[in-house]
Amino acid sequence: MWQLNPEYRKERALLIGIVLFFLWGIPLGLFLYVFIDMPSFRTLEDPTPELASVVYSADGKIIGTFYLNSDRVRVPANAIPSVVKNALIAVEDRRFYEHSGIDPLGIVGAIFSILSGRTRGGSTITQQLARNLYDAVGVERSISRKLKEMIVAIFLEYHYSKEEILAMYLNTVPFGGVTYGIQAASRFYFGKDVQQLTLSEAALLIGLLKGPTYYSPYKHPKRALARRNLVLDLMVEAGFITAEEARIARRQPLGVGSAPHTASQSQGLAPYFREYLRGWLTEWARGRGYDLYRDGLQIYTSIDSRLQMHAESAVVAHLRAFQKVFEKELSSRPLPWKKDTSILWRAMLRSERYNVAKSAGVPEKEIYKQFHQPVRMHLFSWNPPGYIDTILTPWDSLAYYLRFLEAGLVTIDPHTGEIKAWVGGINHTYFKYDHVIQAKRQVGSTFKPFVYTAAMDNGYSPCYEELNVPVEIPVRVDGRDTVWSPRNADREIGGKVQLRKALALSLNIVTARLMKALGPQVVVEYARRMGIQSELEAVYALGLGVCDLSVLELTSAYGCFPALGIWREPIFIREIRDRRGNLIESFTSTSRRALSEKTAYLMVDMLRWVTIAGTAGELRWRYGLTDLDIGGKTGTTQNHADGWFVGFTPELVTGVWVGTADRAVHFYSLVNGQGARMAMPIWALYMKAAYSDTSLKLPRRRIPFPPGIKLPDCQSPSEEDKQEETKIEEYLR
Repeated sequence: MWQLNPEYRKERALLIGIVLFFLWGIPLGLFLYVFIDMPSFRTLEDPTPELASVVYSADGKIIGTFYLNSDRVRVPANAIPSVVKNALIAVEDRRFYEHSGIDPLGIVGAIFSILSGRTRGGSTITQQLARNLYDAVGVERSISRKLKEMIVAIFLEYHYSKEEILAMYLNTVPFGGVTYGIQAASRFYFGKDVQQLTLSEAALLIGLLKGPTYYSPYKHPKRALARRNLVLDLMVEAGFITAEEARIARRQPLGVGSAPHTASQSQGLAPYFREYLRGWLTEWARGRGYDLYRDGLQIYTSIDSRLQMHAESAVVAHLRAFQKVFEKELSSRPLPWKKDTSILWRAMLRSERYNVAKSAGVPEKEIYKQFHQPVRMHLFSWNPPGYIDTILTPWDSLAYYLRFLEAGLVTIDPHTGEIKAWVGGINHTYFKYDHVIQAKRQVGSTFKPFVYTAAMDNGYSPCYEELNVPVEIPVRVDGRDTVWSPRNADREIGGKVQLRKALALSLNIVTARLMKALGPQVVVEYARRMGIQSELEAVYALGLGVCDLSVLELTSAYGCFPALGIWREPIFIREIRDRRGNLIESFTSTSRRALSEKTAYLMVDMLRWVTIAGTAGELRWRYGLTDLDIGGKTGTTQNHADGWFVGFTPELVTGVWVGTADRAVHFYSLVNGQGARMAMPIWALYMKAAYSDTSLKLPRRRIPFPPGIKLPDCQSPSEEDKQEETKIEEYLR
């Protein structure tokens, strides 16, 4: 049998091996090389870049984001306007809708550009998305990276629609700093949601993608303008807009403000609420295995952005003007901290600077020394631009800030328990302390409705006449027996007064007599039933509001009146979803019946009297709220340190507090230092704006009579009271 020469067999085997190597080995090796560090198919099917958690208002507005490394917000494809998508396609990939992830014509064009000495990218939008989504694809200039990019691009085109790819791209690209995605960029540069972008604004943002720093409208406005106009020209070339539309858009200014809109968590709508929410969500997320700053949670709150805006505007409008009144009165006498240096010491102990140094282990003497060393600082000012740039010792800055009137405001829907607006202070950048929930201040006469509620529920009538004559009540204070005998604010006494008028005029003597008849413990029990959780000492002076309460709990308790006796736990979140929109948890308010419908409605009517013929009568004739069904109560504390007003309409209950950081710094007279001057105007301005806002569609209705209940017909003996009754009857009609 014929056999091959052994040497020849070896050569043939070697030749076959070489051929097989080139046919299979090299491709296999290249395949393995390319697929080393490739994203897994599971990752490709479920790309999960780091996403900021987004906070939504009840009316669908984004009011904040929580993020660690990047402010990256995901919005659905249908939320991105076509003007943005068209600008992107015109600049990056005009054949986007014609290819399947890889554009051969684009690659050929890129090759010819390179051969001619010009650098031009041949990557499609889908290929660029592959790089943005998956770190394993890489960004280095190499054949392996390009192959990985193409493979991922083909996978994306197979699994997602063109619109979804555009949305994923626009949700992941960087726009400078920690701002990622078109929504975050829209908020950062223009202070608006992506749906509201104009043609000019969309062109500016897409133009930034070439180099967010180089084309920054803040650092290089001329470059940014030229780049924006180039994008408009490219859109004309691509047929997305007409030459006339481009001409009009070129005439528009850049549109950005003097500073980014989301440069600080202290800026934007509802900063005090967002800070409280952040702390609450951090604990909530930790207990459920989520990362608030990376997992892209979608938090749907109960805050209404329109009410929040009106509330913040009312606080600013009143206190910017009223601060001048306070300054004038404060300067009429020696400044409080000049007479009592402990005021400044208390302010230092409350300050962030002190607490940071203390936490770092700095000795007390060294901290005090640091407080007396001049440093450059920005101080808050009501005058434009909103701050004062100066050199001052921190000790002197304490005195500067002590003279500012601060505020706390919260609005609750009494029928759902949802918090609709939350204003914790006058400026979160400079005043971090939240006066809605952190602070507890003496409430003064705003506590009196609890006393009258207990009276109405225990057989009294609004028509009941009580002596307006001082009463002496034996009490024990600090271990010794004494007598408590309060006086009215106006010092007037004598005769009998119907309870509805006594509450309207906030008569201390009548309230003290009711406290004596009912007993302090009974009043405490009613306050507890209505939602007051803070410590309440069962003493007779409680009826005049010597207790310290937060704005939130006091306002929540007042909600029992327009809700006809139902107390609802305040809530601020409706639901939380994951980044894909899957529901994680929903929230509803718990409730209980605190009062009978009859008692609640009697109090509604008595508190109406306060706003018609009582301490809050200016609400109607000064602020024009004549067509609203409103009730409420003013409150002023000892030495005029705190001014309050808590009021309600059929739809909303709102509490307002105004005062300084230290109770020792206050108005000297009741003329301006009362709740009707300090706090009530904020409520009035706020309600007038809210009920005039047609987008809110707040009805102008009355709180309905409970079935089978009739208001008592009080026969007033005096001509003055008869005139007041006539005003009430006219109002009710």
